[in-house]
Amino acid sequence: MSVKSALKQLVGRRGRLLVRRLRTQRFPITKPYRKLLHGMEALEIGGPSDLFGFGGQLPIYSCLKSVDNINYAAQTLWHSDAVKFRRTFICEGATLQADDATYDCVISSHCLEHIADPIRALLEWKRVIRQRGRLLLILPNRDHTFDWRRPITTIAHLREDFRNETPETDLSHLDEVLTFHDLSRDLAAGTPEEFRVRCFENAKHRAIHHHVFVPETAAQLVVEAGFSVVRQDLQDLNIITLANKS
Repeated sequence: MSVKSALKQLVGRRGRLLVRRLRTQRFPITKPYRKLLHGMEALEIGGPSDLFGFGGQLPIYSCLKSVDNINYAAQTLWHSDAVKFRRTFICEGATLQADDATYDCVISSHCLEHIADPIRALLEWKRVIRQRGRLLLILPNRDHTFDWRRPITTIAHLREDFRNETPETDLSHLDEVLTFHDLSRDLAAGTPEEFRVRCFENAKHRAIHHHVFVPETAAQLVVEAGFSVVRQDLQDLNIITLANKS
């Protein structure tokens, strides 16, 4: 049993409510997001995410009616017990195994930057959202991550990836990543040689950030895919964008 699971059992429901109130006080943006997503049937792309879980910076799992999951593989580099998914589907984030208008919302944290064609992915995410449904998208803020030396991805570049139907095997950003990635801010990536090997095997590990965002470009991307931005907040290294299906 993980430390987080043991803590959940130890504190019980009252303790969880207390922690949630404390988190809301520390991160006051939590309350409006929980209100806007309350009772929704959600699909998470990637994850589970500790950020959405008990004690996380944006604990929205507990306000959702249910959460299904999409992941590119049964096992990935990222592990968490922050939520128990109702169902998990193994497929690419840009080609979902779900019918049209199946979910009230799609949520995703630190995933879209790992997808080679973000516009195509967002269009697919929009397809499975019901009318008047919502998208909660969290992207890393370039200036506060190991990407801080990399150029910001432009909307023109993202449109080109969409026109070219860029596949997940794409390594066109490899030289840029190997040159500018700040390993001193990414200790989990290992030594420079280990990081290099992992990057070359990106089709397996999906660790490369194909694209690098700041708040303005994150909002542009969401609008490009046909969503309307409801609100956007910055929280540590996170760009949090909530949008409605237009």
